[in-house]
Amino acid sequence: MNEPKTANGCNDALEQQKSLTLTANDRAPSEARSFTRDVLTAWAFEDLMDQAVLIVSELTTNAERHGRRDGIAEGASSGSQDKQDEEITLTLAVQADVVTIEVEDNSPCAPVPRFPEQDAASGRGLCLVSAMADSWTTRPTEDGNGKRVLAFVSRPGPSVAS
Repeated sequence: MNEPKTANGCNDALEQQKSLTLTANDRAPSEARSFTRDVLTAWAFEDLMDQAVLIVSELTTNAERHGRRDGIAEGASSGSQDKQDEEITLTLAVQADVVTIEVEDNSPCAPVPRFPEQDAASGRGLCLVSAMADSWTTRPTEDGNGKRVLAFVSRPGPSVAS
């Protein structure tokens, strides 16, 4: 796998990483957006803030809505102990001008982009992620009981003068 390189061509660019574990509820996307703003500001990546916050919001919303363990329905009652135990982990990392956004949930089912009707109220999340990220992918967790969705956003390279 190609590793990011520093300007001098060495593979010694230091990675910074921060994670936040959220309860899978309606507050998760808001908390994830706030965390992302704080972290990217601390890392001086405000130029990628809008893209990253939108991606985090969409991926966290998907994880909250669809990332449940088998047997826990989307509309399960809020008093359900199983639903209360559901968690989402957001990890932000930066290395060599690339921000990696990783959202882990408890469903092994890979996300599937939808193409909703023009007047549909939902279903555009992964289309937005595709439009805002340089790339995105998904992979199962090590135990196979969940998944991680990763999106990558990079700073534009220096423009070449003609």
